[in-house]
Amino acid sequence: MAKNLPIKIFQKRRLDERKTEGSGSNKPPKWQLNDAELAERAALLLEPFDQLFDEFRTRPNARDFIPATLKVYIDDNAIAKSHRKDIQSLFNGNRTKNNVIGFIDSNSLLIKVDNLEEGQSIRRNIANFRKNAKSISAIEGIEVFSPQVVEFAEDVLKVSLIDYHNFELNNAVKVAFTKFCQELNLKIKEIRYSIGLIIFKIEGATPANLDQLSDFEALETIDFMPRYKIVLDAMDTEDVLDVLEPKEGVDYPIIGVLDTGISDNKYLKPWLTQDKFSTYPEDLIDSSHGTGVSSVIIYGDKLQNEMLSGNTGCMLFDATVFPDSSKESIYEDELIENIREAIKSQRNIKIWNLSLGTDQECDVNDFSDFGIALDSIQETYDVIICKSAGNCKNFISGRPKGKIAKSADSIRALVVGSIAHNKNGYDISEVNHPSPFTRIGPGPANSIKPDLVSIGGNAGMNGGRSTQNGINAIATDGRIVQIIGTSFSTPRITALLSELNFKISENFNPTLLKALAIHSAKYPSMLTLPASERVNQMGFGVPDSADDIIYNDPHEITLILQENIVKGEFIEILEFPFPESLIDDNGFFYGEVKVTLVAQPVLREKQGAEYCQSNLDVKFGTYDNIKDRGIEKTNILNEFGPDDAKNVLLDSNYKSAFKKDTESDYARERVLLNYGKKYQPVKKYSVNLNEMTNSNKEHNLQNTRKWYAKITGTYRDFAETLAQKDGEILNQDFTLVVTIKDNKRQHNIYDEVTQLLENRNFLHSNIKLREEVRIRLDNDIDTE
Repeated sequence: MAKNLPIKIFQKRRLDERKTEGSGSNKPPKWQLNDAELAERAALLLEPFDQLFDEFRTRPNARDFIPATLKVYIDDNAIAKSHRKDIQSLFNGNRTKNNVIGFIDSNSLLIKVDNLEEGQSIRRNIANFRKNAKSISAIEGIEVFSPQVVEFAEDVLKVSLIDYHNFELNNAVKVAFTKFCQELNLKIKEIRYSIGLIIFKIEGATPANLDQLSDFEALETIDFMPRYKIVLDAMDTEDVLDVLEPKEGVDYPIIGVLDTGISDNKYLKPWLTQDKFSTYPEDLIDSSHGTGVSSVIIYGDKLQNEMLSGNTGCMLFDATVFPDSSKESIYEDELIENIREAIKSQRNIKIWNLSLGTDQECDVNDFSDFGIALDSIQETYDVIICKSAGNCKNFISGRPKGKIAKSADSIRALVVGSIAHNKNGYDISEVNHPSPFTRIGPGPANSIKPDLVSIGGNAGMNGGRSTQNGINAIATDGRIVQIIGTSFSTPRITALLSELNFKISENFNPTLLKALAIHSAKYPSMLTLPASERVNQMGFGVPDSADDIIYNDPHEITLILQENIVKGEFIEILEFPFPESLIDDNGFFYGEVKVTLVAQPVLREKQGAEYCQSNLDVKFGTYDNIKDRGIEKTNILNEFGPDDAKNVLLDSNYKSAFKKDTESDYARERVLLNYGKKYQPVKKYSVNLNEMTNSNKEHNLQNTRKWYAKITGTYRDFAETLAQKDGEILNQDFTLVVTIKDNKRQHNIYDEVTQLLENRNFLHSNIKLREEVRIRLDNDIDTE
C-alpha cells in the first residue's frame, strides 16, 4: 500500500507540564570508611601538600596569580552526581566557591588552588577527617598535577592551557603565556577551537623549548599540531551517465561541501552556486576528492541505480578548505578555521558535508579538540555537519577495525560509517555488512558513533596486496570511477538530510532532521552481526529515503513532539493517543512501537568523559489510573500522576530469544538498548509488543490500561554549579518521534490516532510540506 499520509506534529498540553520533585537520603554510603581507615586515608591524601606549598613559594613573582592544580582520583563507588557536592566542599577551603575545574577521565578531577592560604585551608579540611568522612572516603589519591608533554619530534606545537572558568584570570594567564613564549623567541598564536578550549600554536620550537614550556604554571598539555593529507585511489569504469540539469524556476536547496574543491565538469557545473569559498590559489587545489563527494550528493542514486537518499536535486556550495595534499599539507588549526569561516560566510546554508578528518583513533574517555570545535561551530551557526566516521587499514594486517577517528567524535554532527554494496572475489565483507575499512564505535564515553551507515565500498586482500571494490563516482574530468571510503557513504546521508529539510516546510531544526533520519533507520536484511555489535559498528543502521520518512500508510502513524525542557521540569503526557483497536484475541495490546529522542545537550569542554553534561530520558508505556498525589505534602509538587506506570521500552520486558535474533523480519527494526545512566543525546527504542514475556504482558499490556509518555532531564553537577554561578537557566531542545504500527495490518490506526488527538485536546497538524512539485531526477531508477 502506498505511503501518502503525512506524519504529524503535536504539542504537549498545559497539564502535561510537571515539576521535578526532590529525593535523596542522608544515610552514609556503604563504602564510607571507618575511623581507623579514615585516618589512614587522610594521611595518604595529605602527602602531596608539601610539594604544593613549595610550588607557591618558588614561582616567579610575575606569575604568582596563577593557581596551582591538584589531580584527585575518585573511587569508582563515588563517581555518581549525588556525591560530587561533598567532594567539592572538601576543596573549597573557607570560601563558598567551586574549585573543581574539570575532568581528565571518568575518575580524575582537576582542582585549582588559588594561593598558599587556600592550600592550607584544604589541608585542614582533610586533616579533619571525621567531619569530612564521606568526601575523604570517596577519594583514592591526590597528586600535584603534571602536564602531558610529548617527546620532541617536530617544531610546530599545540599547547593547551588550563581553563580556570574565570574570564579575567584566563585572560591574564594567556597574556603571561604569550609573554613567556616571546621571551623564548617563539612564534605564538592563539587558536580558536571552542570557547572552553585555550589552545596556542607555537612554531619554531626546539627540544630545549619543550622543557622551558613545561615550567609554565597553567600548562595542561603539549602535543604536535596535527597535520592532514588526503590520498584518493580511483579505478576507471566503462559506465556512462546522463547529465542532469536544474529545472528552470525551481528553488533547490543548497548543501555546503567542506572539502578539496569541486570540479566544474559537465556533470557538476550546472549545480554549483556562483559563490564559493577558498583560501588557496588554483595551483594549490586538487579537487579530486571533493568532486567525488559532490557527485555522490547529486548523482548518488543514479550512479548505483538504487533509491538511497531520494534526493531530487540540490545546489552545491564549494567550500575549498583543504589544499592539494601532494603539494601542501594542512595543520589542524588551519583546517578548523577554514571550516568555521566557510560556514560563517553562508549563514543561509544549514546542511554541510565534511568527508575530511584525521586518521587518529578517538580516545576512550576524552573527546577530541577537533570534535569539540565542530560542536562549537554547529551550535554557533545553527547547522548540521554530516561527518565521515573515518577509514583505517587494519584489515590489511588482519587486525580488528579501528575506532572512529578524532573529529568524528563530534556530539552534534551526524556521523556516517560505510557498508559494502556488493562482494567480489577477494572482498572481505559480505553485502550490507560493515566495510573492511570503516571505523566503528563506540566513541568516547561509550557514545554511539557512527550514527548511521550507507554504502561506501568493499575491500580485500590478494597475495599480500589490498584490493578495492568501489562505489561509482565522478572524477574531475567527468569519467565514471570507482572509489571506496566513508568519505563517499557520508554524502548520501547529507543528500537525504537536505531533501528532508527542503520537503519539510517547518523552521530549520537540527534535532528534527537528525531524529527523522535515525528514526527511519533499520539494519539491512541478511545481516549476521550479533545484536550487541550492530549499534557499535553500524549505529542505528541505514535510513529510508526522504519520501518514505515523511509519509505513513493507513496502518501506522508517526507523531512528532518538538519541545524545550528546562531544569526542574519534566513532561508527562497522560492519555497518550495509542490506538485502542490494537488488542489481540487474549485482550492484550499488540503492535510495533518505535521511539526516537534526539536532544541538543549541554556540552562543557575539559570535562573528559563528562563532556556531555545533560541527559534526557524517555519512558513510554501504560498505567492503571490517574491518582491524586497529595499536594499538601512538602515534597509533592504535582497534584496528580499515573498509578502503576510501566515502561514498555525496558529491555527486561522482552524474551531473551528475540534479543539475540538476527534472522526474523523484525530483526531489522529491533533496537533494545539499556542506556542506563549514559549521557547519550540520541536514544532509540524499537519494540514489538508481541515479543514481551507472558508475565510482563499481564502487568503491562492489559487492554484496560492507558498509555503515557514521559521525558525527564538531568544535568551533571559541574553544569549545575557553573549555571548557578553564571545565572544560566539550563535547558535542552529536543525532538521526540513516536511511530505506532499495526503489524497485522488490520486497522486504520492513522485515522484512529488522529481522532484521539482531537478528542484528547492535543493541538496537532500534518507536518508542513512544500507544495512545489519537482520533476524527480531518479525517474529511471529501478526501485524494486
